[in-house]
Amino acid sequence: MSKVKKIKRVRMDELGLYLNTIELDHKPRTNKERAELVTKYFNVKCLEEDVDNYERLLKEYDYIVQEDYELESRRQEYFSHLGFIFI
Repeated sequence: MSKVKKIKRVRMDELGLYLNTIELDHKPRTNKERAELVTKYFNVKCLEEDVDNYERLLKEYDYIVQEDYELESRRQEYFSHLGFIFI
């Protein structure tokens, strides 16, 4: 009977650090290459879909951060003083 080696699955909070480290030494062109390199060097199971999901989450986070809630609050306060009602 052969031994089965168990490898834990990569976590999203670790994946960003792994990808940045991989990018320093290697220049992978595809997410599949990135996933293979993460699996090889960091002893975790990383799939192409993990890298895809990480990039999607990163884009959504960047979109959310770009919204300026302070500016919107000041606009609403200014226009409410002028008598406009926001719904």
